[in-house]
Amino acid sequence: LNMSAPVSAAERAYSEIKAMILSGALPVRARLDVERLARAVGLSSMPVRQALARLSWEGLVRAGATSGYSVALWSERELAELYQWRGHLFAMVALRKVSGPELVRIARTRPYAEAFADISRAIEEGANSELRRSAKIADERLHLARVVEEEVLDDVAAEFEALIKSIAERSARAIVLIAAFHRRRSDHAPLLRQRVVVRALPKNGGAPS
Repeated sequence: LNMSAPVSAAERAYSEIKAMILSGALPVRARLDVERLARAVGLSSMPVRQALARLSWEGLVRAGATSGYSVALWSERELAELYQWRGHLFAMVALRKVSGPELVRIARTRPYAEAFADISRAIEEGANSELRRSAKIADERLHLARVVEEEVLDDVAAEFEALIKSIAERSARAIVLIAAFHRRRSDHAPLLRQRVVVRALPKNGGAPS
C-alpha cells in the first residue's frame, strides 16, 4: 500500500519545469509560454502559473516588466555575487563532522557539478534549515555555470579534489581554500556567463548575447 501523499499539480509542474531549466532543455533567456508548458507537462495553465511564480521567487525564472516569464540569466555582477554568497554558506558548515572518505570518493567518482551538489548536501545535512534552503537555491541557480566551469577554468577537477580533501581532513586550510575556490569563479563570472549563453544559442535560435 502506497502511503505517500499525492503530489499536487502545482508541485508536479514546479518539479518538471525546474528539471527542464537545470538540464538546459529550457535554455537561459527562453520565453516561457504558459499554454505550451501546460501541454508539455500535461496540466492546466493554473498550476503552471503557480510553478513559474515559485521559480521566479527562487531566481530560476524572471518575470517580465509587463507580463510573461523567461528563463533567468544572471548579469555578470549577479553571478559573481552568487558565487561569493555560496562560498560564505559553504564555509559556515564545511568543518562539520562528516565522513571524510565518503566526501573524497564522491569528488573522485562523480561528475564535477553533481559531486559539488552531493557533497554540499552531505556537509549541510543537519545544519540550520534556513542555511540548507539558501544553499539549495544557490546551487540550483549556479548549476548551469558549474556545468561549464571545466570549459572555462583550468584544472577544475584537481582544484576541487584538493578542496574536498582539506574539508575531509578538517584542515584549518579548508576555509582559506573555500574562499579561494569561490573567488576564482567570481572573478571569472563574465567568461562563465558568456559560455552559458553560447551553449544556449542553438536552442534560442542563435540569438546574440
